[in-house]
Amino acid sequence: MSPRPSPNANDPLAACDRLAALIERAGASDGGRHRPAAVDDAIRAPVVPFLVAQLRMRIGPALRAEWSARDPVHVVLFGGTNTGKSTVVNLLLGRAGATMGARARLSQHPAAYCPAALGEGWLDSFPSRFAGYARYRNEAPPRQSDEELRAVGYRPALAVLDPARIPAPALGPPVTESAVCWDVPDFSTEEGQIYLGTVLDVAALADLVIMVVSDESYADNRGHALLRMLGDSGVKILVAANKLPESPKLREDLDQTLSANGRFHSGIYHLPEIRGVNPPERLGQLLETAEAIAFRAAIAREAACGPERKRQALRGAVAFVGKHLDEALRPLSDEADRATRWAKTVDRLTAEHVLEPYRRDYLEGARYGEFNRTLVHVMRLLQVPWVGPFLDLARRIVRAPVRLAAGLARRLAKPRDKAPPPPPEEQVLREAAGAWLAALKAEAQARAGTEPNPAWNELARTLDGDGFRDNLLARFDDGFLAYRKDLEETVRRRASAIFQKLEEDPARLNALRGANLAANVFTVALVVKSWGIDWSDAVVGPMIAGLWQNLLEWGLGRYLETHRAGLLEEQFAGVRGLVESRLAGPARALFPGATRAEDLLAARRDFTTIREAVARIAGDEREMG
Repeated sequence: MSPRPSPNANDPLAACDRLAALIERAGASDGGRHRPAAVDDAIRAPVVPFLVAQLRMRIGPALRAEWSARDPVHVVLFGGTNTGKSTVVNLLLGRAGATMGARARLSQHPAAYCPAALGEGWLDSFPSRFAGYARYRNEAPPRQSDEELRAVGYRPALAVLDPARIPAPALGPPVTESAVCWDVPDFSTEEGQIYLGTVLDVAALADLVIMVVSDESYADNRGHALLRMLGDSGVKILVAANKLPESPKLREDLDQTLSANGRFHSGIYHLPEIRGVNPPERLGQLLETAEAIAFRAAIAREAACGPERKRQALRGAVAFVGKHLDEALRPLSDEADRATRWAKTVDRLTAEHVLEPYRRDYLEGARYGEFNRTLVHVMRLLQVPWVGPFLDLARRIVRAPVRLAAGLARRLAKPRDKAPPPPPEEQVLREAAGAWLAALKAEAQARAGTEPNPAWNELARTLDGDGFRDNLLARFDDGFLAYRKDLEETVRRRASAIFQKLEEDPARLNALRGANLAANVFTVALVVKSWGIDWSDAVVGPMIAGLWQNLLEWGLGRYLETHRAGLLEEQFAGVRGLVESRLAGPARALFPGATRAEDLLAARRDFTTIREAVARIAGDEREMG
C-alpha cells in the first residue's frame, strides 16, 4: 500500500523544506565523502551542503509571495586568504568600510553591506534564510580563536552594516545603491574549512559573484573547485585579479590558468597593486585607476539588471539541484537498498527456518493435537445434562490420588534442576527461533565481510550480543502466551460449531450422547493437558477415534475436514503474526530510521513540485520544463 500523501504534499514551500531536510540527512549519513578533501589533488566540490544551502537560502525564499518585492540583488565576494577581498569590497562601497589587514583569516563571519533604504526584509521575511545565525547590526561579530574553534566549534553569525554609518570618509560613490554587497570569510585554509558551511550559505544567496584572486592564490585548487561549482549553479561570475604587480608574464599565466574555467565566469578584471601609506590612501589611488573604473562599471551594469539576474540565478539553482539530486540522495538510496535487502533476507530466513519447519514438524506432524482437542470439547458438549458433569467430578475425585502419586514419582525420577519439556508446539517454535537467529547472524557476518559498510558490522555485533537475543526471545515468549490464549478460544468456537451442526439431527445427537455416557462410565480418566492430548493415556485416543468414526458414518466427514483445515490455517496465521511482530519485525528494524524507497520517490515528486513553481515565478516555463 502506498503511503497517504501529506496534506501539504503539493505545497512548493513545504516540498522545499522536506527536500532540504532529506538532502541534509543524506550528507550526514555519507560519512564525509562529500566534504572537501585536505589534499589538493583529491579536492571535491562540497556539492551536497551547497544543495541544502540553495534550497534554504534561495529557492525556499523565492517560493514566498513577498520574495520579488523584498529581496534585493546580492553581490557576493569570495576569495582565499590575503587575496584582498576587503579591498575589493571597499572599491564597491567607495569608502574604507571593510577591515583591511595582513593577518590571515581576519574575517570569520560574513558581512552584508546593505544601504538602509533596502531595509532588512530580505533577512527577516524568510525563516529558512540564515536560521540559527546570530545577527549583529552595525558591528562585527566577536572573533573566535583557533583553540576555541577546535574546542567548541564555529558559532554562525553575520553582520549587517549600513555603509552610511561607517566612520570613514566617502572617497567615491558606491557602485550601486540597489544591492547588498557581501564580504565572505576565506575558504582556502584548513582552518577556513571549519566555517565552509557559512561560505556556502552566502554563495547560495548570490545573484552576482565576484571571485577575488591574487598572484599567490589564482592557481589554488580549492578556489577553482568553488568557482566551477558556482558557475555550474548558473549564477553570473566575474573574476577580480587583485594586487597584481607589473608583470606581463604573471598576468598571462593567470589568464591562461583561469581560462580553464572560462565557461564558469564572464571575464577577468585586473586590479593593479597600489602602494600607499595607509588603507584609505591606497583605496583612493585605486579608485582613480582605469582598471578599477572599468571593474566598477561592470558591476554597476550587472546590478542594474537585478530582476533578470535574480531570475537567472533562481533558474540555475533549480537546475543545479536537479542535476545533482541523484548524487545527493545516493547515500540514502544505498541505505534504502541495504534496508530492503536486509528485509528480504529476514523474510526469506523467517520462511525457511521458522514458518516452514513449524508447518512441517508440527501442523503436519504426529504431535499436532489442536483438532483432537476440539473433538474433546465436542465430547464435553455431548455430556448428558446433570449425569455427565457428575461422572466427571466423580472421576476426578477418584483419580486425584493416582495423579498426585504419578506427579511425585516423576519429580523424584528427574533431576531437580531439569525443567519439564515444553509443550510440542512451543518446543518446535523455540528450536526454529534458535536456528533462525543463527542464520541471521551468519548472514550479517557474511555481508560485513563482503560489503565495506559499517552498518553491516554494527548489525552483526548486535545479532551476536546476548542482550538482543534474550530480549527478543523474552518478548516472543510473552507473545506466545497471548497467542495460545486466543487459540484456545478458537478451539472452543469450532467445537461449538460442530456441536450446533449435530443439534440439527436430534436422533443422531442423542445416540452420540449415549455413546459418550457409556464411555464415561467405563473409562478411568479423560486426560486433557493444557497443550493437547496426553497420548500415553490409552483410553483417550480410542474415544476420539470412535467419535470421529461415528461422525464419518453419519456423513459429516467433509464438514469435519473443513473445520480441521480452517483450524490449521487460523493457527498458522496466528503463528505467522506472532513471528512477524516478535521476531521478524524487530530484526528488520535493526536498520533504525532507514530511508524507504517511498521516501526517495517522494523527494523526486517534491523536486518536480518545486521546479514547476519556480518555472511560474521565473516566467520561463519552457526552459524549466
